[in-house]
Amino acid sequence: MPITSVASWLPTIDEFIQHWTDVNAALSPGSLTLLGGYGLPTLTTDRADVATAITDVQTKDNATQVARGDRDVKRASVRPRFPQFRAAINGQLPGSRYLPAIPNTPNFQDSPGKWRDAMDDMQSLWTTINANTPPIVGFTPPLLLAGAYTVATYTLEVAGLKTAFTTLEAADQAGQLARAHRDEVFAPVYQRLKQYRQAVMGTFPADDPLVLSLPRLSPAPGHTPKAVNVSAQWDAGLLKAKIDYTASDDADLEKYELRACFGDKYSTDQEQVIGTNLPGSLEFLTDDGLVATGSTVYYKVYVMLTTGHEKGSKTVSVTRP
Repeated sequence: MPITSVASWLPTIDEFIQHWTDVNAALSPGSLTLLGGYGLPTLTTDRADVATAITDVQTKDNATQVARGDRDVKRASVRPRFPQFRAAINGQLPGSRYLPAIPNTPNFQDSPGKWRDAMDDMQSLWTTINANTPPIVGFTPPLLLAGAYTVATYTLEVAGLKTAFTTLEAADQAGQLARAHRDEVFAPVYQRLKQYRQAVMGTFPADDPLVLSLPRLSPAPGHTPKAVNVSAQWDAGLLKAKIDYTASDDADLEKYELRACFGDKYSTDQEQVIGTNLPGSLEFLTDDGLVATGSTVYYKVYVMLTTGHEKGSKTVSVTRP
């Protein structure tokens, strides 16, 4: 199969390993060796290294997704306390000196730095109000929010969210490093696969079955399909993202793939296949990554052809209300 994405790396290497095995059988008692003594055993070892690197990225990406979900759950719990805090001050301390200092409610898409600043401002002001110095006549501290929610409970929640931010940042960094390492491991292997194709074509006649059956590294000559139109929304009844798309009229259509990115934007380097549909189906439903209010996932629908060519749609996103 041609190299189209990371998911095709190992199956393609496996095709080359099998083909190289057949070539060596045809050359027995000799074997085909590339420059520097690179032979089939070395490719087999390199295949294992590529597999390890791919698995490491998957492991790191899973850890990042778990960390992102934990952040979203904690963020969704803390955020409603901001408007409650504002309402409590306006209700119990109207016209007081504290009103100008009330922090604004952070948006879900705000950076961790803005969240930390807003949370620290609210914690500091709340502590100051509870001290009530100089005292405001008629107000008896402590200031409580809905459900007898105290500044101490808020402090614990804030600490948990700050930890979640830090954990996510570290997990994301680890994922980026693992991805860079994975690509570094595969790059020289890809060059060896190219060399192998040339070596086989230089060893056997052009009409030899071993030349005609050479595995491909790129799709066969053909066309790139047209992208489908996509729309996405949150389905409150199903508690899932609903991604609809128009049908492809390509005669070589094999399937549709739903790919997602769980970061702050869509990146083809980080996309993950989370759904596959056969022709005739025009909808994906998923709740992957949408664990709490404010969770956002970015999507593309890919048209996949039997020839190995593919085309992704425009990026759409869904944010859980």
